[in-house]
Amino acid sequence: MSAPGTAAAGAGDAPRARSRRLQPVSAQDSGTQNGGTQDGGAGPLATVVIVNWNGAHLLPACLDGTAKQVTDFAFETWVVDNASRDSSRTLLAERYPSVRLVPSEVNLGFAGGNNLALRMITTPYAVLLNNDAVPEPDWLANLLAPFTAAGGEQLGAVTGKVVFLPRFLRLRLSTATFTPGPHDSRALGVRISSVTVNGREVLREVLWEKLTFGAEGGAAAPFFWTRGDGELCVPVPEGGPVTLGFTWSSEAPKPVTLSWDGGSATLATDTEPSTVELAVPSDVTRVDVINNVGGIVLRDGYGADRGYQQIDSGQFAEAEEVFTACGNGMAIRTELGRELGWFDDDFFLYYEDTDLSWRIRAHGHTIRYVPAAVVRHVHSASSVEWSPLFVFHTDRNRLLMLTKNANARIAVGAVGRYPLTTASMAIRAVRQAWAARSRPALRPTILRLTVMASYLRLLPVMLGRRRAITRTAAVGHRELETWLASR
Repeated sequence: MSAPGTAAAGAGDAPRARSRRLQPVSAQDSGTQNGGTQDGGAGPLATVVIVNWNGAHLLPACLDGTAKQVTDFAFETWVVDNASRDSSRTLLAERYPSVRLVPSEVNLGFAGGNNLALRMITTPYAVLLNNDAVPEPDWLANLLAPFTAAGGEQLGAVTGKVVFLPRFLRLRLSTATFTPGPHDSRALGVRISSVTVNGREVLREVLWEKLTFGAEGGAAAPFFWTRGDGELCVPVPEGGPVTLGFTWSSEAPKPVTLSWDGGSATLATDTEPSTVELAVPSDVTRVDVINNVGGIVLRDGYGADRGYQQIDSGQFAEAEEVFTACGNGMAIRTELGRELGWFDDDFFLYYEDTDLSWRIRAHGHTIRYVPAAVVRHVHSASSVEWSPLFVFHTDRNRLLMLTKNANARIAVGAVGRYPLTTASMAIRAVRQAWAARSRPALRPTILRLTVMASYLRLLPVMLGRRRAITRTAAVGHRELETWLASR
């Protein structure tokens, strides 16, 4: 995505200030060496910070990938352990003695956990990596290269390409649809409650945002209603034949067609859940699926991963400026991070990287996407997508981020819509329950009320931070708003 045009600052924008140009830093300027590839006695250029919470099963792949980085500079690796109750600290002590452990006796989340380390590092660059991510060997060298390249003086942060781990089988599902009734106007296909690959359950790992309406049924027994036609990507082993299993049901007996590159099959579904199996040839094409290639913020105030769930076919092969960086695989100048106060501790989890990116740009610095800096990421390994934890923090933090950074029209509009939408959801739930002679599903409404209460508690603090951001801004709201994307 090319950079949007900019507009002149208007009377309602923050006062313009001259941003300070940050000078490139070489490995020879960076102090005492402590890890990474040797470079003639020079000190470490960067610190890779990994936040961990009960991730002993994830850390080996992440740390082994970090140790295999091919660089001509030294770097350090720090792991912040967020009060894990598993064997993470024992693992680090026994298998990774060169990795610095930064312990926390309470879970500070992604924002606070990173800040615990970021406020201590002394290297010129800070690099962030998820514990459920595995970097390619040239990731770190490619991620830091733009800072010292021509024109890098104004560069505040760099973000790489994040693709999902493992690779995927791309399927298309097609079936007839029905509408449940006047209180649910969706055109539904089939109800899927289990997906297996060679006997292993992968329901939570399937990428099917383009096919389904999101998870339903709660964490204990989730299921997904599909649309009539759409794409899903199923994680599969790199080689060999694959046997897929689907447990599904529908409003009436009907056929469901699944197709892939080079083949297709038509299977049956009925009103009661049943399991069908499908054998896929060993030579079927596996594809990489993009998690993000930098981020965007939509005009209605929602943040989004650029390129999310697109098949990686080279469409993001060029380096370019982007609006936001992803906290998984992001590099930032340490000097700039200190000036901005790093992440907002109150965010805990989600949207903290979008908030920091917005402040980087308001400070007059740019953010660059580098396609050659590749990280492979396990989807929602630490927190289940659409879980109450996920929904609470994404909903609340979006409102907090807009309160701090967006113009008043966008911020007030988003905050004002939230309780109206909550009321509409509650009324619809009651009507559906009345029609079905059942108890209304009020948990989503209660969760949204909890979001609103937490937002209101933090509102005075966020307004104070908004005023502080405005006082030091080098770029006004109107100019930054030109980066916001349409749906």
